[in-house]
Amino acid sequence: MMPPKDSRVESAVSDTLRTHDLVVIVLAIALIALLPWLLASAGSEPAEYRDHRTGRDMTAPAWVGVLVFALPFVVWAGMKAWNRAAKPTAATVGPGGVRLHREIAGLYLRGETPAVDLAWSEVRRMVLWRRRKRWLGVLPGWETRVGVERTDDWYQVSRRDPTPSELQSRGHRKDGSPVRLGSMLHTRSVKLTPRAARRLAAAVARYAMGVEFADERTPGKPRPVEPLDSRG
Repeated sequence: MMPPKDSRVESAVSDTLRTHDLVVIVLAIALIALLPWLLASAGSEPAEYRDHRTGRDMTAPAWVGVLVFALPFVVWAGMKAWNRAAKPTAATVGPGGVRLHREIAGLYLRGETPAVDLAWSEVRRMVLWRRRKRWLGVLPGWETRVGVERTDDWYQVSRRDPTPSELQSRGHRKDGSPVRLGSMLHTRSVKLTPRAARRLAAAVARYAMGVEFADERTPGKPRPVEPLDSRG
């Protein structure tokens, strides 16, 4: 049974702004600045539009097409900026254990039910790793994540540890997780920037000095995550 967690002595870690989110916000600001010119350039001449949900055609002023494109992007960027400013908790650690909160829809919002809620006695190590993914379903990229390996984890159903060649592998599974790491790590991981992970490492070192926090982003070159004080 997990020991009770005393919120008065726990440390909460929020995520830091990601580079691609900063790009989105800058583009949204630029789009807002250009919007009056874009609307004026489009003009108010009638234009035909098709509703892709119903298949029906409709007639509306040309500037409506500009708003249909611009407003969803601006609202999406605004939600990212607003939620980031609120600094929702991504991870909580204390004497009792660790909790990781999964992000909702890439908007820095965090689910109420933790993705991970474990006592330190159940944690073998914490891992900073990168998942291969495609941005907008097309552009190849990476997503940095932090996860927990349990003491009773097996590498596969039939084996507890990976082979030497698997440890050096640069391959990835269908879920985007590296072959060199355990197959269950993906299910106990949340999106987190490297800087936020360093703050998390400082909290882990404070409450669970015996738990390893490994940086596994580079194949074959694991190293400890360097703790960063929350004021840094």
